[in-house]
Amino acid sequence: MERIMIYPYSKAYEPYVWYERLLGNREITALVTPNGSGLVGRKVCSGRKELTVSNDYEAQLEQCDGVWFVNDEKFELSEEAVEEKIHRAMDLGKKILCTRTSLPDSGRIADSIPPALHLLPRETERETGRLEADYCYPVDTPVLVVYGTECGTDKLAVQLALREALIDIGYRVTSISSRMDGRLYGMHPFPEYMLGPGCSEGDKIRQYNHYVKRIELAERPEIMIVGVPGGVLPYDRVDHNEYGILAYEMSFAVPCDAAVMCMSYSDGFDGDYSAFAQDMERIFRYHTVGCHIAAAVPDMQTVLDNRKRHLVSLDREFVEAKVKQYGKPDVFHVVNKQGARDCAQLIVDTLSK
Repeated sequence: MERIMIYPYSKAYEPYVWYERLLGNREITALVTPNGSGLVGRKVCSGRKELTVSNDYEAQLEQCDGVWFVNDEKFELSEEAVEEKIHRAMDLGKKILCTRTSLPDSGRIADSIPPALHLLPRETERETGRLEADYCYPVDTPVLVVYGTECGTDKLAVQLALREALIDIGYRVTSISSRMDGRLYGMHPFPEYMLGPGCSEGDKIRQYNHYVKRIELAERPEIMIVGVPGGVLPYDRVDHNEYGILAYEMSFAVPCDAAVMCMSYSDGFDGDYSAFAQDMERIFRYHTVGCHIAAAVPDMQTVLDNRKRHLVSLDREFVEAKVKQYGKPDVFHVVNKQGARDCAQLIVDTLSK
């Protein structure tokens, strides 16, 4: 087994630890975070073991075979400091995977890594989104869309959980992530051009469609999981979720055969999400068949102070108990293994009709 360290670790990468079973002959053995992150000593469980978050990069580097350099979320590390750690790992002969989108000179850094030290084969052709035709191709494989009402609602975890559950059932699954850092887990990254100003909105729709179609033709899956970044609709003038524009563009690029909605926990929710599902059908043509309740709840003090929604974590066992109380066959806590199995079976039954 190849032993992998994640640096700089943050809670955004916790789902990757939970689903390290998807890594095959690799395992996550170290989580290293910068000083001052507030995460040192935190316990994180995978399906195989419990890891303790550390801030000792040098000690953990000695004990791993490769380092996965990830985005630092809110740590705001200097790129010089990160590049220094990359070269330190290379000096010790450790394999490198760098998915940091903030590195201004990532091409030069990648060129400096010897081929033998690439943790994954280097992408020789950067996705430029060149158009093969001025229209969208049909996607013949059933598409499962995973979307969220806002950020922080476990979309990545749900994509990983359903990928694992559907593979366990016996399906050939292709995943196109809502993030850019899932290659290690066999997921295709969300294309960078979708988030930039480099092309028109119409071109983005066609390019994303062509991206998905090329993957479909290459892999011939039996089901495709497509993750939608961010939230799908604005809450109000301040919490606008970029007005759902990205979800709107993606809905024209790729048809949705079934969708799973991810939402935060609310005391007032009784398990009935049909009104929201109807809106999703009308606006995005998302046929929502299931709902995941995340172990997160809005921090009302932040809302009052800043007028911006911010989610804080809840105990997952509490949320699992609440989901059972709803008694709804299409409402889950998918991060729970049984919840993932039940949701995957519902999806299979829906797509088989």
